[in-house]
Amino acid sequence: MRQSAFLIAAVALLGGCGDEPTTAGTGADLRLVGAPAAELQGLAAVRAATARFHRFEVAYGENYNFLFMNTCMVDESGLNRGGMGYHYVNTDLLDASLDVATPEAVLYEPGPNGQLRLVGLEYVIPKDAWSGPPPVLLGQELKLNAFDLWALHVWVWKRNPSGMYADWNPDVNCDNAAVASAGARR
Repeated sequence: MRQSAFLIAAVALLGGCGDEPTTAGTGADLRLVGAPAAELQGLAAVRAATARFHRFEVAYGENYNFLFMNTCMVDESGLNRGGMGYHYVNTDLLDASLDVATPEAVLYEPGPNGQLRLVGLEYVIPKDAWSGPPPVLLGQELKLNAFDLWALHVWVWKRNPSGMYADWNPDVNCDNAAVASAGARR
């Protein structure tokens, strides 16, 4: 009974936070229904630990101040997989360890008024820092990307129709990147 109550609370926490409107039954990522309790606990911990980063100034002040690739990232492959937004990285965290409470990067989508909206997180281990099978976090294997980084995106702050851990989010775009460049970004 206690575990069932916890799972219900964890799913509610996953879907109930953020500033997007939700409808009953669809606030949480439905792909997580039936997910192991440890994964749901980890995702709840991720949200609790990173909620303060909704204020970009807080993330920036906590050393998330390296703008990866100096651009707002969108899929330009022609497959229209969506975007990732701006990746602000805390380079002090780029090592062989992972901690759900301290992602290596926070992802922001530029808004129409220049504001940056927290949409997701990325956990990263440099390829040279890791040997052996792929690292695992939240029950998910990290993927080796084109930048020689083991990486896992976690879309806890904006629902991703492609899945909680997909690389690209079709609901994230960089249409307002020029406005954000002129306004909120440092």
